[in-house]
Amino acid sequence: MMDIKALAYGEKEYITALRRHFHAHPELGRHEVETTKRITEELEKMGIEVMTFSDITGCIGVIRGGHDGGTVALRADIDALPIQEADLTKEYASQNAGVMHACGHDCHTAMLLGAAKILSAHREEIHGTVKLLFQMAEEIGTESRHYVENGSLSDVDAIFGMHIWATLDAGKVNFEDGERMACSDRFTVKIKGKAAHGSEPDKGADAVVAAAAVVMGLQTLVSRRTDPQNTFVLTVGMMNGGTQSNIIAKEVELVGTTRTFNKKFRKGLPDMIKAAAEGIAEGYGCEAESTYFFGPAPLVNEHISLNRIARRAAAAVMGEKALVPMEKEMGAEDFAVYMETIPGVFGFLGGRNMEKGICCVHHHPAFDVDEDVFPDGAAIYAKFAIDCLKEMEKQKK
Repeated sequence: MMDIKALAYGEKEYITALRRHFHAHPELGRHEVETTKRITEELEKMGIEVMTFSDITGCIGVIRGGHDGGTVALRADIDALPIQEADLTKEYASQNAGVMHACGHDCHTAMLLGAAKILSAHREEIHGTVKLLFQMAEEIGTESRHYVENGSLSDVDAIFGMHIWATLDAGKVNFEDGERMACSDRFTVKIKGKAAHGSEPDKGADAVVAAAAVVMGLQTLVSRRTDPQNTFVLTVGMMNGGTQSNIIAKEVELVGTTRTFNKKFRKGLPDMIKAAAEGIAEGYGCEAESTYFFGPAPLVNEHISLNRIARRAAAAVMGEKALVPMEKEMGAEDFAVYMETIPGVFGFLGGRNMEKGICCVHHHPAFDVDEDVFPDGAAIYAKFAIDCLKEMEKQKK
């Protein structure tokens, strides 16, 4: 039986070198061409079959075990962000101006390649198939759907994901049941009024005043239309309209986002926003048209047996005391798209180290990660895959 932790620590230099390579050569979502090429090269060196796609970036490595069994997918996202890295003096600083791995996806990619090395070297011991999903464009929102829609994951029985987390200390890990991350939806409201001269407001219908009222009114959806025990955030982040300082605006556009963990409540949000916007605008002699865009769904760890396997894998690698509770996050993660059709589990691996000065949050230009956590991450990926396939085999007997 393989000692996964020892094997992972034996690959620490390999994982760290890869992470630094990816960090130095970041690519934005849908454009991860060189990143995909390097991942493919590494997988092929290991003798792993690779699935690539003509219409999207990213790839899937396929490790077929020495014994028949189920199929587990391990996912790592590979895209970077449109951020200028703050410290360009460090050895592995971004070489692409205005683009940076400021969310840890370079770490995920490197750790999964480390796990691939372990699993491919011991494939004869694997009961089933492991798919290594290197996903493009997580930051865009729902691009994970492409791998579902193209049938690449149609045979997958369980899927596992994990995120380096900037507010969790290195040496700690979290796999909790229940709500973990919120949805991230977007809406627009176009307020249409009637233009007039600023000196004669009575002859027009002021879309700016109506829009301001709509912004305030939408907040009552949170305070007066929502169960106080249901977490819900509605933010209007953009208001665009008007042409001159002395002209009553004919049209204003509002753009906002909604966040909630409640899947049922979420379904009713388009109608709630539409009714509120139309009613308020009408009171100011204007009209309102609203459009709602569904992004990643709430991420909920509701497959208890998979959560248990993940926690045991993490404890086996890092020790029971490493498992800690963590507040659920209002941020979103498009791993939730997979979990709409495939049983899955998602967790968080601590990357913060205050003593080393590694303390910046995600999407910060000085974001970094304690590299000492990489072997643990690789080992958890590999351990989950092996243990999950073993559990599937037991259930069939």
